[in-house]
Amino acid sequence: MNLQRHTEQEWQFAAADLEFARHWLAARPQSISERRFAPRPTITMQDTYYDSPDWMIYRAGYALRVRRAREADSNGDGETEITLKSLHQPHNGVARRTELTESVGVANLQEVLARAEGIGERIRELVGSRTLAPLFRANTRRERQHLLEADTDLPLAEVDLDETSIETPSGPAQELRRVEVECINAEPAALGPLVEELREAARLTPVETSKFSAGLQAAGLNPSTPPDFGSTTIEPAQSFADTQLALLRRYFVAVLAREAEVRGGSVTALHEMRVAARHLDVLLRIFRGYGPSWAVASRSRVRGLIKALGAVRDCDVQIAYLDETSTSMSAEEREAFAPLRHRLVAQQAKARVRLLRTLDSPGIQTWIREWQEHLRSATPGTQRARNALTAVVARQLIREQARKLRKRADRIRQSSTAEDFHEVRICAKRLRYTIDAFGSLYGEAAADFLKALAKLQTVLGEHHDSSVREQRFTELVADGPRLPASTSFMVGRLVERDVRGFERCREQFAQAYRRTRRRRWRELTNVMKGLENSLQPLDKRSAD
Repeated sequence: MNLQRHTEQEWQFAAADLEFARHWLAARPQSISERRFAPRPTITMQDTYYDSPDWMIYRAGYALRVRRAREADSNGDGETEITLKSLHQPHNGVARRTELTESVGVANLQEVLARAEGIGERIRELVGSRTLAPLFRANTRRERQHLLEADTDLPLAEVDLDETSIETPSGPAQELRRVEVECINAEPAALGPLVEELREAARLTPVETSKFSAGLQAAGLNPSTPPDFGSTTIEPAQSFADTQLALLRRYFVAVLAREAEVRGGSVTALHEMRVAARHLDVLLRIFRGYGPSWAVASRSRVRGLIKALGAVRDCDVQIAYLDETSTSMSAEEREAFAPLRHRLVAQQAKARVRLLRTLDSPGIQTWIREWQEHLRSATPGTQRARNALTAVVARQLIREQARKLRKRADRIRQSSTAEDFHEVRICAKRLRYTIDAFGSLYGEAAADFLKALAKLQTVLGEHHDSSVREQRFTELVADGPRLPASTSFMVGRLVERDVRGFERCREQFAQAYRRTRRRRWRELTNVMKGLENSLQPLDKRSAD
């Protein structure tokens, strides 16, 4: 088992006729004192591409290819390799793609997926328990030449002349003729002039579409189309039951949209998925009494997902903080941080394993499946929700969350604990998410108030982050084998700096809180009240 990771750098060109490229290669110097081309055996390749029904691999930014290759004049079956290839677009004509590849002998894909390690483990991280199905097949005859360094046999690049036939279940085969120049022991800048000479002499055209993309087009497949669970539009006069479904669809789709990238290891996607899940959690909290019962009853599963995402996110934040802090330090100080960072990375890896298990768990898979069915079929909420108008309920819910924030924030004193500030932060976040859900009803007034609320959250967030960081770093030093004295000393310096940060946050809190109590809140209140009053005749008719 030999999983290899490397970054492929190559030019890709379309050719109307490969003969021009063959003639150009044959006319190059053959003297060993100059750069020269050396033929390699021509090979044939049978590439089959796979993905899950919901395009989890594609959405994570990869293509999954199973390749069986052999020399063209060989009668054997050849070797099989499985590759996960990143889907980056070319930049300045050069495609740079990360590849994870493993030679698997004669094993098939299902046998590889059953293995505990290697490429099978990485694929399972991306798709979980989902099944994989073939998308299309590309059969290629590849003529190969190595560009060798002068006076050595060191290969600088490989030039491939490909004749490809793409086979799909839905139609006739599509033929491609391409020339690819892949860097091996040279950077693109060093090969640029020669590649340009080849392009002009062989009458080549740069292509922006990879063979994978060409295969998708030939098969009539469009993995970029998002799932459609129904309307996400909310209107003041529509029933609150319809608004509930629209809001649940909005944030549920946002959660699903980030899963593939989260499985792929994206820090940004993980943060966005967690935020979307927290929006759902707040909605399910404030929807109690209005339903829908099928949604409210699943809140514990949403909270379990948030917890798993949060464990990874906390590690991501602390690692990023260490990396940012260490940029202004000396090499000796950065070295002192290394053992602490190593422990954080180990915790991050464990948290990520738990997150993947959570995503693959029966509870989360059932939650996703049930919500998809309910949202598509528009399973309504309670009779109370069906009878109520959106603008009326929205104002009630926003005012309720605002009262809870004021109740907590008005108690804050200079002597208040970190826990007191954290409770205010939670209330501010719930109010912000509630207004965000209904913000399209209130226009500029909601947007202006949300800006003030975001600044309050920033102050409270910095206070909370400092508190969590102090606790986390102290635990990291205390747990496990004893760390070097230099590491403990540096952690102490960080904790001291965070204590000063506490005080700055406390000083900034009063002003940030006042911004949410005055003009902005009055303007939002007036807009909400005016919109509700304009619907009173409708509200009376619905009551009748």
